[in-house]
Amino acid sequence: MKSQHLSNQFRPSSAWVDLSAIQHNFKIAQQCAGAEVKLMPVVKANAYGHGSVPVAQCLQKSGADVLCVATPEEGIQLREAGIHIPILLLAGPYGAKGEVLRHYQLTPCIFNEAQVYFLENSLKAPLVCHLKVDTGMHRLGVLPSELKKMLRLFQDTQKIKKLKLGGVLSHLAQADESLKGPTQEQFDLFTKLEKQIKKSFPHLQHYHLANSAALLTQKLGPCNAARPGIMLYGASPAKKFKKGKELLPVMHFKTEIISLKTIDVGEAVSYGATWQAKRKSRIAVLPVGYADGYRRHLSNRGEVLLHGRRAPVVGRVCMDLTMIDVTDIKKVKLGDSVTLWGPGLPVEGVAKSMGTISYELLCGVSARVPRLYKNEDCVAPLL
Repeated sequence: MKSQHLSNQFRPSSAWVDLSAIQHNFKIAQQCAGAEVKLMPVVKANAYGHGSVPVAQCLQKSGADVLCVATPEEGIQLREAGIHIPILLLAGPYGAKGEVLRHYQLTPCIFNEAQVYFLENSLKAPLVCHLKVDTGMHRLGVLPSELKKMLRLFQDTQKIKKLKLGGVLSHLAQADESLKGPTQEQFDLFTKLEKQIKKSFPHLQHYHLANSAALLTQKLGPCNAARPGIMLYGASPAKKFKKGKELLPVMHFKTEIISLKTIDVGEAVSYGATWQAKRKSRIAVLPVGYADGYRRHLSNRGEVLLHGRRAPVVGRVCMDLTMIDVTDIKKVKLGDSVTLWGPGLPVEGVAKSMGTISYELLCGVSARVPRLYKNEDCVAPLL
């Protein structure tokens, strides 16, 4: 068993990552997509906190067609680790020149003319890019009214000789809430834009819009590729998706009890005395806090799993420590294992208790928490 972060191997808090669960969830995505649709798993943000290199190796071995990251640095890290399948930069090239991207075989998404000229003028040989269009997210992407102008630029071989268009994408804004209304409007607009683009570029390889929510409902629209993200990590973007119940949790974030004490009625716990004992209470201290990614918003509202039972978080979560009330759980002792989220305590539920989403919790597990990998035979061998 290996750890990515040997500098912190003595604290008992850790995030166990089950790579066989990644494989299982990828197969669910394949079933949802169908045989004709390519899968482009999203491994940005350190694979949503799970460790980008082991997860990318696992997905490469599982048959992923393309891997999606956000930044050039994330793509370079994967290339230097031996990942050889195509890598797409969803957030664009930033300041990376064309020759740097070409050297590492990274495919940038572009969404304005300035990027086109920047890459073209810094290239010595051809580089493929994907064009992002804005179908309603209003974040990144060329507006439909500007698309003709952008397509004409790519067709102008006097100006653009080396940067080649290889795909088109957009991003769904509300698919986790409803596939009707605004989401259907995005699908319809993407279909219209795809037809427009194909008149000028009939041989583009990739059209992709569908995310995890769209995949789980098997509503992919006109796409020949899809980008599964959160579903690969065992969390459903919404409880209503029936297919989401087949997903397996990937991360088991856990720790151990390092202190036990009994306090009297009226005594307070942690900063600010925000929780006071209404009875004689047994308080356990956990060596994990918001510096590890166990959020302060869980103060007095979160729950952990101990001996198969839920125990409430009491008092404010501290930078390095969290307190729980174990009065109602028998035979609790020092060193007992405690689940912060994972099997038996889904991360979606923990996120809901603090008014956020599972993405934020998973991505927020900090670098000082060791990632430990189960079923490492699931990863692709390094080249």
